[in-house]
Amino acid sequence: MSKKQILRREILKLRDGLLPEERGEKSKRIRGKLFALPEFKAAKTVLFYSAKGSEVETKRAIKKTLSSGKKVGLPIVKGKNLFFSQILQFGELSPSTFGILEPKECRPISLDKADLTIIPGIAFDTQGNRIGFGKGFYDRFLEKIPERVLKIGLAFELQITATVPKTLTDIPVDKIITEKRIIKCNQ
Repeated sequence: MSKKQILRREILKLRDGLLPEERGEKSKRIRGKLFALPEFKAAKTVLFYSAKGSEVETKRAIKKTLSSGKKVGLPIVKGKNLFFSQILQFGELSPSTFGILEPKECRPISLDKADLTIIPGIAFDTQGNRIGFGKGFYDRFLEKIPERVLKIGLAFELQITATVPKTLTDIPVDKIITEKRIIKCNQ
């Protein structure tokens, strides 16, 4: 078993061990920090992920962002890639690939139009490196996103580790928001 696989298993066990109330409270604190960021306030187009299982909950953040008048995009899995589609309301989403909520209708959002993207992960280090589920969807997405687009990882503090195994092609996030802090990653 690789270092990534071991770390993925360990962190998932910890994250899955959070009680639903605890996860909800921590997600609320993370949401508050996200909404307070000057970059988030200034953003016109935000790309989110739709949380599943024990991930940081994003439904309320998506709804609030929509109600603030910002353009919101969520990913659609096509083959081995993610394509982002604009949603106008949360109710447009339905379970699709891997049981993740995806937009029903395709209103493509060009990555050039994005100002900020919210990135999921199982483990992060303070340099912005991340481990996902190992399918590479977000790794391929991060290769395509313009450098000027702010990349923010949402994580519970227990998902932050000293180092995450990485490759030369891995693209780190710029900031990580946990319930306790905002980490400005060293680039």
